[in-house]
Amino acid sequence: MRRRRLQVTGIVQGVGFRPFIYRLAAEQGVTGFIRNQDNGVFIELQGEKASLDQFVERMVAELPPLAQIERCTVDSLPVVEGEKVFSIASSESKQARLVSLAADGYVCPECLRELWDPSDRRYQYPFINCTNCGPRYTITKDLPYDRERTTMACFTMCADCAREFTDPSNRRYHAQPVACPACGPRVWLALKGEEIVPQPASNNANPAEAVYAACDVLARGKVVAIKGLGGFLLAVDAYNREAIQRLRLLKQRPRKPLAIMVRDLDAARRLVKLDAECERLLKSPAVPIVLAPAKTDSGLDADVAPGLRDLGVMLPSTPLHHLLFRDRFDALIMTSGNASSEPMIIENRSALRDLNADAYLLHNRDIQVAADDSVIRHRPSGPMFVRRARGYVPNVQDASFLPNRSVLALGAQLKVTLATLCRGRLIVGRHLGDLDNARAEDAFREDVDRMLRFGRVEPEAAAVDLHPDLVSTRLGERMADRIALVRVQHHHAHMCAVMVEHGYTPDTEAVGIVLDGMGYGADGTIWGGEVIQGGYRSFTRVGHLRCIPQPGGDKAAVEPVRMSTSLLRDAGFDNPAIVGYSETIAQLCSIPSISPFTSSAGRLFDAVAAILGVAPSSQSYEGEAASLLEAVADPNCRDGYPLPISGDVLDTRALTVALLEDPSDTAIRAARFHNGLADGLARMALAIGGKLAVLSGGCMVNRLLLNRLVETLQAGGMVVELPKKLPAGDGGISAGQAAIAACRIESRVSDE
Repeated sequence: MRRRRLQVTGIVQGVGFRPFIYRLAAEQGVTGFIRNQDNGVFIELQGEKASLDQFVERMVAELPPLAQIERCTVDSLPVVEGEKVFSIASSESKQARLVSLAADGYVCPECLRELWDPSDRRYQYPFINCTNCGPRYTITKDLPYDRERTTMACFTMCADCAREFTDPSNRRYHAQPVACPACGPRVWLALKGEEIVPQPASNNANPAEAVYAACDVLARGKVVAIKGLGGFLLAVDAYNREAIQRLRLLKQRPRKPLAIMVRDLDAARRLVKLDAECERLLKSPAVPIVLAPAKTDSGLDADVAPGLRDLGVMLPSTPLHHLLFRDRFDALIMTSGNASSEPMIIENRSALRDLNADAYLLHNRDIQVAADDSVIRHRPSGPMFVRRARGYVPNVQDASFLPNRSVLALGAQLKVTLATLCRGRLIVGRHLGDLDNARAEDAFREDVDRMLRFGRVEPEAAAVDLHPDLVSTRLGERMADRIALVRVQHHHAHMCAVMVEHGYTPDTEAVGIVLDGMGYGADGTIWGGEVIQGGYRSFTRVGHLRCIPQPGGDKAAVEPVRMSTSLLRDAGFDNPAIVGYSETIAQLCSIPSISPFTSSAGRLFDAVAAILGVAPSSQSYEGEAASLLEAVADPNCRDGYPLPISGDVLDTRALTVALLEDPSDTAIRAARFHNGLADGLARMALAIGGKLAVLSGGCMVNRLLLNRLVETLQAGGMVVELPKKLPAGDGGISAGQAAIAACRIESRVSDE
């Protein structure tokens, strides 16, 4: 007979971990207890050695879907005489709690089976859930995660639900959102122009009646605003061209690709090419949007993703979504219900006022925290986040290898996320979007309060971007009278975000290739095509793309012809007959006050796309020209244009000359540009020396560029690390800011 104590940290509260352990103990025939603590759970087990060993093996291998174990320590204890049962002990709180709240999850197989079982009391109930699935973060007002601190507090459990909730052997034991048609939230349909009923009738014969009525509206080619898990979505039939065009008009989104929700994997396979990893991602509890190569014979209109080779597909993520696909649709367009660049709408009244849909599928379970769908771009060598949101936030990353400091990191301006680093745990918050409007700024400030409050974080420092005029920087500056302010260069943060997610320690040195649209440089100029060397504490800019004027400043990020003119002019071409050249813009290039110099890789992509005639005159979404350039490039082309190194500069003039003089078709020229850019950057990184290369920045979502870089660097003997747990773009830099700030505070180094 042996006794052991297991200390388990991670996402082990509010995810069915305790009832899972209770049932596992019964199956293994061991006694003892499990108890929640602020920093996880601890378990005491007593039984034969073989049973205890098998218990630990099964605990790790058979975790509930939403649970994650960060660490598990095992210690021996004296045997307790006379112990006969295993129990769930009451929780104890002795120290400041740590965030252990799980992300929102899918509909688990057991709940899905009950959803379609006519004999089950939750048959066709749009809010079915259990401890293995359903809402978490989006309904939570405060921690600890108990029903009274969620938006379910106003729904009193019926006797049947209460019995399940208090039975440790039941799948719904302590499932805080547990409900049924007799006691839980309800859904109803409001049609445009009709009187809006503030609450649904309480005697619905079929809890899904309103959902099926919404299906009738969708089948007529109308736009339906659907209240989902983390906010409103606008939906139309994915095969109805007129409905898609009307949706684009409502969203003021003329060309940006639209996400597609499909009935099941078979429906997804008819639209996109899926490998095993793609299917795993689609079926995972996070249920993200997966960008995968589109099939040409899918029957979808090209207007879904104009000019692109990828489609974004996702499976139903809530019971309500599953009900929409009961017997009518294979695919629905599902796009966020919000004005461009503003946060998702989460309130019924706001949706009715602002969305202008033909019908509104509403419910009375309030959303506390908005959450966009996560977006992942598939690569054969591993997925890459474009947007990390619902299903992944607020998952914790281990940062015990960093100094034990408490930091709030505030991100930058675009695709903003916040991060907290405290007690060896790094938490990167939800996608907040761009801080260029009042609603986004309000959401930003609310999230600062929420993340500090949830984790009881008392930061000793705020980490901000080096740019002095950002909303996030100004907020950090207002905190400077209470806590230290650490200013972090944008591309340094990009590099260190990748280092921290891969567990590199403060003494690690790396070579970073960081490519994006723009970041405020350490010299006050616009950076964006950088090769840097260093670690968390400091870095050196060892190389960059040749700097050229950015005519009109920010306008050049919208109108690609501005950058193509600048690139051509810099390479000695001033012929108005050349595609992508404008005499008027050329004149602007010589006025430094309105045409600052930039090394931006994003603007280089815009310029080449315009020269090749694939860029729009005005970009309707960020990265449109670059996406179209990647889509048109021939992936089988292996040669590239020259990009010579002159000192610390990658000279784009030779590349531009080769591009102009190449008689090949557009697909080959686009591919040679990608290959030449990757090869030049890789040569510079390899020439620096070192064994570790880190790739980051928004341009790294480009498969052609990234694959070529990885291939060349690895062939040169370098270990290559990519963003995997965090976005490559600006959504990941708060993690890098936090790590840098912690190390600088520890070593008492300041760059101010």
